[in-house]
Amino acid sequence: MRFLLFFTALVFCVTGQALSGPASVDPSSNQKNANFSVDNNSLSLTTAVATIEPRQGATGYSWLRISFYSFPLTAEDIAALIKGDTASMDRKWSKKADNPNDYNNSYAVIRLSVDKNAKVWQVDMYVPGHTCTIAPFEPDVKSFLQDYQFDGKRLRLKSKGSYMCDMKFLGIPDQKFGWDFELNTIVIEKGK
Repeated sequence: MRFLLFFTALVFCVTGQALSGPASVDPSSNQKNANFSVDNNSLSLTTAVATIEPRQGATGYSWLRISFYSFPLTAEDIAALIKGDTASMDRKWSKKADNPNDYNNSYAVIRLSVDKNAKVWQVDMYVPGHTCTIAPFEPDVKSFLQDYQFDGKRLRLKSKGSYMCDMKFLGIPDQKFGWDFELNTIVIEKGK
């Protein structure tokens, strides 16, 4: 019976029919081409998973995290995501560590700091070995959010741009971070 319920939910998700509640993980809505770069290193990723969790030490704020991967969601991943668990995706990415070139070009994160009204206050970008707050101030955030809607359960976000990250405090040259993506997906409450 349990398998039948999951299979029915998966069929509804794949066909794009909406379900109520947390079981509405739609794999097709997570398949996107997203491009990221740091200086001359670029990567193109195809799967996006959006999660939200409270921001520790900042009452009333949350981290809205969009993790981009180079591999598709499986039934196992979907079952875990429905429960707010991203561990299966993280394990798949970690297994790529045997091949540093594949590992370093198979994952990226866009992280938004949002308040209880879904207003974005800053945006960070991470690719393996590189991280930067790419929208530290209100004008930067406004420029980043070219198309943004978030109702607490569903996220629509389109953004394309670049940002020169000041790395002098680390004693290394500044780095140019670039991104180009568009998504419309559910947001999973992490670790619920």
